Amino acid sequence: MNQLNYNYEKISKYIHNNYDCRTFGKMINYYFCEKEISTTELCAKAGIDRKLVSKFVSDKKYHPSKESCMAVCVGFGLNAEEASDLLKICGYSFANNNARDLAVIYALDAGVNHIGEINVLLRELGEKQFKEA
Repeated sequence: MNQLNYNYEKISKYIHNNYDCRTFGKMINYYFCEKEISTTELCAKAGIDRKLVSKFVSDKKYHPSKESCMAVCVGFGLNAEEASDLLKICGYSFANNNARDLAVIYALDAGVNHIGEINVLLRELGEKQFKEA
């Protein structure tokens, strides 16, 4: 059985070279600028509350649910690649064995940017819909 050789210098270098310092809050701020969207627009399109968006931005330790993260992806109109990246920052991923996740990816790549439209698709597929504020 091979054992990991604990060379702390190598481990520290590896961590330093691979550490991603982006946070969900930083990315929210980035997408507000990049996508030129207001908080009000994001809330309407994502079906989330302004208080929740405020938490995303102001609380550095806030960890969103996968549901909230996916809703934000929809509200910003992210494509599948951007959405996957944002989910990864939060420790989530789209699952290829989950019809709901695949339907969301399909909708994002089709340019759908309103949670209500995705809920129509999910309802037609018999999948769990997003909650809307």
